[in-house]
Amino acid sequence: MQTTTNGIMPGFVTPENDEGLVTGQGNKPQKDTNYAPDFKPKLIPVAALMLRMERAGHRVVKGDRGDFTCCKFGLTRYCADHQALAAFARQVGAV
Repeated sequence: MQTTTNGIMPGFVTPENDEGLVTGQGNKPQKDTNYAPDFKPKLIPVAALMLRMERAGHRVVKGDRGDFTCCKFGLTRYCADHQALAAFARQVGAV
C-alpha cells in the first residue's frame, strides 16, 4: 500500500499551517498528534520537596527572596523559584 503526499514530505509544516498542523493527503490540514502536550505536574509543597532532596543527598538552603541553593559533593545549583527547584528535583531523581 502506498500513500501519496502530493509532493510534500509527511509531517512537513508549511507557512500556512505552522500552528501545530501538518499537511495530510490532498493538502488538507490535519491536527498533528505526534507531540506530547505540555505537561505541568502539580507542584509538591516546598517543605516536602526539600525533604525529598535531603533524602537524595542534596542539601537545600532556602534564600530570603524565595530562591533555593542545592549542594552536593561540593557542587551547587541555584534555583530561582519553587518551579525551578521542582524541575531540578525531577532531574536528579529525587521526585
